[in-house]
Amino acid sequence: MTHYLIDIRLMGSVKQQISELSNHLHQKFNIGNKGVIPHITLVGPFFTNDEKKLVADFTRISANLAAVPRYEVGGYGFFNDSRVIFVTITPDATLKQFRHQLSVALSPYCSLRKYDLDGEDDFRFHATLAMKLDWLTFQRIKWYFWKQEPVTYRHHPIRVTLLRNTKILCEYDFVQQRMLTRSQALSRATWKRDCDMLKVWGDESGE
Repeated sequence: MTHYLIDIRLMGSVKQQISELSNHLHQKFNIGNKGVIPHITLVGPFFTNDEKKLVADFTRISANLAAVPRYEVGGYGFFNDSRVIFVTITPDATLKQFRHQLSVALSPYCSLRKYDLDGEDDFRFHATLAMKLDWLTFQRIKWYFWKQEPVTYRHHPIRVTLLRNTKILCEYDFVQQRMLTRSQALSRATWKRDCDMLKVWGDESGE
């Protein structure tokens, strides 16, 4: 079965910080190979029989945003039921609305999960550090984080990604205001153009 996911791939310094923190947890607590790719999930995973409509809705909603969304990376959080450790993400109003618009548009023909249907102010934005933990390891890591300094970062995403079976299907570029194919999304030339445009904006963080 084909699975889809819409997320914001973290890049630049915030990606490095979260990757290093996740790797540190895996080594310190001997978690094994349950590593994660730094990202902020917006919708999914889900499946659908209408990929053409999915891409069209994803493109339309991304392109019609009134402003580039922003977010802040902050402290740490825990999903006790699923035993997940994460970095908290505080979205601005635009990012909240964007995620909610996607879920409303996709829900009639995509197999969204219960949390995907949460309201704008109820959905818990996060970047996963560790998941699928046994109970004891989960409790040890929770205790460990009581003494850790938070990740502090404020920025906006450059792109939002639609994945098909964990591979990029297409990606909307907020800087260039256009949809990218998989090859364009992975292109160094496209990324360089983003970086050059960010310099014009006065933002050279590379996120």
